[in-house]
Amino acid sequence: MNQNKHEEQNEKHSQIKEYLDQICGQVKVKEVHNDLREELGSHLEEMIRDKKQEGYKPDEAAAYAVQQMGDPAELGKRMNKLHRHRMHWRLLAAVIMMGVIGMVLTWIYTNSSLGLGFDYSSTHLMYTSVGIMTMLFFIFFDYRKWIKWAWPIYILINVMLWITPMLAEAYGGSNRFLFLPFGISIDVTTSALWILPLAIGAIMMDRFRLVPSKQMICTYTALAALPMVLIYQISDWVRLSLFGFTALLLFGWVTRKWLYTVIAACSCGVAAVLIFLLTDEYRRFERLSVLFNLDNASKGEGYANNAIIDIVRTAGWWGNGITIPQNSPFRYYYLDFPGVMLVEVFGWSACVLLIVGIVWLVRTMIKMLPRIQETFGSIIVVSVTAVLALQLIYSAAAVTGIMPILSIRFPLIGYSSHVILEYAMIGLLLGVYRRKDTVLLSGSRTRNHTGERMILPR
Repeated sequence: MNQNKHEEQNEKHSQIKEYLDQICGQVKVKEVHNDLREELGSHLEEMIRDKKQEGYKPDEAAAYAVQQMGDPAELGKRMNKLHRHRMHWRLLAAVIMMGVIGMVLTWIYTNSSLGLGFDYSSTHLMYTSVGIMTMLFFIFFDYRKWIKWAWPIYILINVMLWITPMLAEAYGGSNRFLFLPFGISIDVTTSALWILPLAIGAIMMDRFRLVPSKQMICTYTALAALPMVLIYQISDWVRLSLFGFTALLLFGWVTRKWLYTVIAACSCGVAAVLIFLLTDEYRRFERLSVLFNLDNASKGEGYANNAIIDIVRTAGWWGNGITIPQNSPFRYYYLDFPGVMLVEVFGWSACVLLIVGIVWLVRTMIKMLPRIQETFGSIIVVSVTAVLALQLIYSAAAVTGIMPILSIRFPLIGYSSHVILEYAMIGLLLGVYRRKDTVLLSGSRTRNHTGERMILPR
């Protein structure tokens, strides 16, 4: 009797396996095959169980369930259309376009007979090429695999923040940069700004599943406070402010405790202002106050602001041509402020188009968020969008000349190796979007009546 029952069970499983094999054969993304087997198999098992209670034999119940589910080829095509990788082509095209703008501006600057003695365009082309290759890698790499590396990444970045000032003091380098052999340098605070929020989010998700609790809030606060202290010791107030804003925004997003987030933001803001005023060894407050008296600060701290205002005022709608005059008062600042060079060369019309493009880019990234249902993916979108949007908005506003001169490079356009990190983060963002319709299935696996996941025969 037991042998007959076992044979009937095998016959039932054989029908289900063959049916599911035909469905999965139509689905191109193999990583969802196991989830589809569990999802569809649970429905089949439920129908089989109901029919067996009505007196059907196991093989008859299995045949009935398969028939009710429909044609496997047609169902497989629908599953393939629903669960497939999707590229955000418009966002990718916008990013590539900004990279092209950056290379064009750098080429114009290099070939303007300014007596620079250095080929900035070739170097920037190298940075951009490496950045695009890094972006492509992250687009096709499964971002969820980074979760298991969250703790090592968090520890490594904090160690780098800790040792960089000591090495700078010993060897006379910059507090922000860690200099390695073969002429390699790492902008440590910028790397921390991009990477640490992702590492902290992954740690919180892995340990607490982002369920709000006192322990979770305290742990998040400690994880965010340590790098903030280390960045403060490096005296990089720009990256410290950006990191603090991103950490607070991410805290509000993962906990949904927006009242606590606002209170924490106000407290941090007050503390930052007090520290800023009491420990202003680099006269930052004095330099910022120049903005309120630019008419009487044509030289010194207000020189760059006044130069930007004069360039924008005289550029007109179509600019002054692609040759930058040798006597330009801003000749040594153009690489730091490519938006100003864009206005001088191509005029206000080009600046308007750039601002419209930036608004569209930021809006597109924000609109991605409701479509990302996987937790770590949403953390990536929030963090990358916040950091990139803040820098883009500042860079566009700096063209007016009435913004403080900060050490923020124009993302994706400005000259330097920072574009590699920015392309990498955009790649991570596009990778999340690409998998948004395949990772959802993993989080919605159906369980059978015993509460255990059903493992179907392979």
